[in-house]
Amino acid sequence: MELYERLEELDADKAEARASRILHGLGFTAAMQRKSLKDFSGGWRMRVALARALFIRPFMLLLDEPTNHLDLDACVWLEEELKTFKRILVLISHSQDFLNGVCSNIIHLHNRKLKYYTGNYDQYVKTRVELEENQMKRFHWEQDQIAHMKNYIARFGHGSAKLARQAQSKEKTLQKMMASGLTERVINDKTLSFYFPSCGKIPPPVIMVQNVSFRYSKDGHWIYNNLEFGIDLDTRVALVGPNGAGKSTLLKLLTGELLPTDGMIRKHSHVKIGRYHQHLQEQLDLDLSPLEYMLRCYPDIKEKEEMRKIIGRYGLTGKQQVCGGLPSLRREGGAPGL
Repeated sequence: MELYERLEELDADKAEARASRILHGLGFTAAMQRKSLKDFSGGWRMRVALARALFIRPFMLLLDEPTNHLDLDACVWLEEELKTFKRILVLISHSQDFLNGVCSNIIHLHNRKLKYYTGNYDQYVKTRVELEENQMKRFHWEQDQIAHMKNYIARFGHGSAKLARQAQSKEKTLQKMMASGLTERVINDKTLSFYFPSCGKIPPPVIMVQNVSFRYSKDGHWIYNNLEFGIDLDTRVALVGPNGAGKSTLLKLLTGELLPTDGMIRKHSHVKIGRYHQHLQEQLDLDLSPLEYMLRCYPDIKEKEEMRKIIGRYGLTGKQQVCGGLPSLRREGGAPGL
């Protein structure tokens, strides 16, 4: 009977339609739903794993950064889907908007302790600020009381009998305060300040894209056709579009990793390009420490202390810089959420 009840709850007779609806919401077209998983990139496979977790209608759904591999449309769909989830949902995400739309409670992990807040992320921030302000007021009041009592004890502890008794009384009060536990000073969240050193001046055009067309194979479809634009030092561009549209392909064309099928991309002879992409971690030498890896990548920097300062700007400090191998580093930080 339990099996029959579970099958009825899952709408087993409508399983294929439900699976298709979930996959469609996560960006899979009808044609994509019929393809083999081996034909998909890692990001799309993660979407299938997410669809599987949603499909089984679990009693507890644990989602660790579910929006990492989703485009905007899929994020919006998932947020609406989770709003109606009737059972336990535990969610970790860096997206504050996503947490605001889904969460009814927040758990904050701080100093190896869990603190619980009701409401969405914005309400959590507001409440936390108020509580920390009150905590600091209490902390300063206690420290003033302690300083006053210690000063009184030091001045009158060996004075007249009356003053000595008062000093002893204050000493007992002080001991009780210490024994019952004092209010801790608020420790602010760690913040990182990114510093971009000056790259100097290069006269325009820095990069020129002239009549560029591109496709991966001779018979394949054209991803780009007759692109024409320029990039100067003050150019700031956000490239948006659905997964598979060719955003990463354009970056590969600009860096020279791919060559245009037609047309030309001209770069100034002094241009240096830094690139960070979603699969970069797969190219790291995991047997090296962060310091060793950076020194190998940039042999021009001879001084270890100079490289240590560079790495330290991004949150890796002390022993983390020289720990034995990159796999021993664990991801830190992130927005809390339940």
